[in-house]
Amino acid sequence: MESIKRPTEESIAFWNEFLEIYPAQANTFMAAQRFIEDLIKPQLSDEEVVEIRESIQERIKSSRKRGKIILASTAVAASIAILMIVRIFSSHPDCQDCQPVYNDIFTFANNHVDDFSNSEDVQLILSEQKTVLLQGRESVITYDSTSIQTNSGNISKNDISSFNQLMVPYGKSSILTLNDGTKIWLNSCTKLVYPVEFENDKREIYVNGEIFLDVTPDAGRPFIVRTNDLQIQVIGTKFNVQAYASDEQSKIALESGLVKICSEATEDVLLSPNKVYEYDKNGHSSVKDADISKYTSWIHGLYIYESERLFVIIKRLERYYGIEISMDSFASELRCTGKLDLKENLEDVLSNISYTAPIKYMKESEKYTISYKPFK
Repeated sequence: MESIKRPTEESIAFWNEFLEIYPAQANTFMAAQRFIEDLIKPQLSDEEVVEIRESIQERIKSSRKRGKIILASTAVAASIAILMIVRIFSSHPDCQDCQPVYNDIFTFANNHVDDFSNSEDVQLILSEQKTVLLQGRESVITYDSTSIQTNSGNISKNDISSFNQLMVPYGKSSILTLNDGTKIWLNSCTKLVYPVEFENDKREIYVNGEIFLDVTPDAGRPFIVRTNDLQIQVIGTKFNVQAYASDEQSKIALESGLVKICSEATEDVLLSPNKVYEYDKNGHSSVKDADISKYTSWIHGLYIYESERLFVIIKRLERYYGIEISMDSFASELRCTGKLDLKENLEDVLSNISYTAPIKYMKESEKYTISYKPFK
């Protein structure tokens, strides 16, 4: 239990080795892990928990030596049984100290409106009284021990709130380096909430939009990304999160490392590299093999798509360029494959699409209209 609540390098290595040797036990392991995370006040002492873990560890070593997987399965099953008993006692009506888990960052994020329309610049919201506007197509922000460095100069960490917000409007992007060295790329129309200083036992952020992360490994402090529907937990890895609250579907694409994805509607999923996890508003989820560059190319100024509905492509272009684009129903359902250079102006990008898809476009009053036009 302690190895899940407060993981160390030793405990993380132990469970990673276990899952490599016995991959069939991944679902069982995640079930046990979820039981632990749900517990508010365990009834076992720290010494008893250590004794249980050491016992499991010895049985796994024994099973490896004799090549008998059944012993490892029995060990895990025994640990789950113990956890279930603990959960039953913790849920007993006499347990007066049990309180719901209160997630400060999630509550904070949802108590602040995601308004991208009141500024054309990137907004770095340091407190209720202090907002810094960052001009330019791409802003760069770096946190260190004493200050916040931006393209517009340095900002003191004095008199700022526990949580900061980074609001990237339509047509802009940003690169943020947190105080632990984790680097985050933010796409257009994205809100990121994060603490000025991470806690001792975890690193947690919230996102509404799209980000790519290069997470600095820290065995004692797992990195957690919260969205409106999902929780993604990592130790050190590179992955893309596309989770706009206004979209029907969220996508997690893993480039390297290992992440665990949790939602209230589906079972937990361990995602391995070169796979993408998709989750829709109806609670349906799936995992499939993928070319990860298709999901991460935007940080290099490219947009790669394969058999994608034109409606989805145009919606991403709207966000990226900050210009309204409407289209008819026939054009919106066209399937397209290709690569766009987002460093070009929108006029050239739409022209390139029209060469490969049966469409025409018009511009009126800073707005574009796309309609279906069959090839001759």
